[in-house]
Amino acid sequence: MNPTELALFSAKEQTLLVATESARLAVMSEDELGEALLLVRRARNKYTGLHRRQGSTTVGEVGRRAATQSQNLRTLRKAEIFEDALARVSRAYATAAKATATQLKSERLALAAAATASSPAAQPKAPKSTAKAGKSDGRTAAGRGVQPASATASPARRGSSKAQGAKRQAKRDSR
Repeated sequence: MNPTELALFSAKEQTLLVATESARLAVMSEDELGEALLLVRRARNKYTGLHRRQGSTTVGEVGRRAATQSQNLRTLRKAEIFEDALARVSRAYATAAKATATQLKSERLALAAAATASSPAAQPKAPKSTAKAGKSDGRTAAGRGVQPASATASPARRGSSKAQGAKRQAKRDSR
């Protein structure tokens, strides 16, 4: 941006625009970039909205849009300058966020690798048996210490289950 354009802005806006130079963005933290992004977006929205409002009032006076385009060029230029600044800050913020995410991921993976290496689960396991899944080993449920669900249910619940089964069967039979 050239110095004549910088003269269009107030001191606070000039400070904000100078802070969006690439060299200054490179040394900012992710949090600082996030704050700068909010400030620049707010300023851009301010001048974009102002440009639209100025244009709409002029259209009412003049009666056509084409005549209003040259009337608020200063505000339009301010909006464009802040749009460029917003793009710079947004790119820098995205780069910083990606770097932070990569760093956090590598730290998380290193911690997981360290936890896995020190846990007893990382020790070599005994070979699994060759019995196939689902094949019975010959023991009954009682032999394995497992009680059938019907043994733990109350008598009323067992009766209700039997009645529901009987109702379902009667419905099938009547078809």
